[in-house]
Amino acid sequence: MMTRINLKILLIGTSLIIVSMALSACSNSREDKKLRSQVIGGATGAAVGSLFGSGSGQAAMIGVGAVLGTVVGGKVADKN
Repeated sequence: MMTRINLKILLIGTSLIIVSMALSACSNSREDKKLRSQVIGGATGAAVGSLFGSGSGQAAMIGVGAVLGTVVGGKVADKN
């Protein structure tokens, strides 16, 4: 039987794959690639943040993860 955390990780991973596939159909301009990286980074950061804390602390971790993921995604896109 799957634990709650394993199920959450599975759902998050599936969601990220779907988002990645949807965004891959977008234009290939430099700005679009950066935006795509930021969205994927933000979603990944939010997903990882959701695994920590509980109650309002968990909501804060989701927000922090989303912001950090967006920033990191943008920086990665700039380097590539």
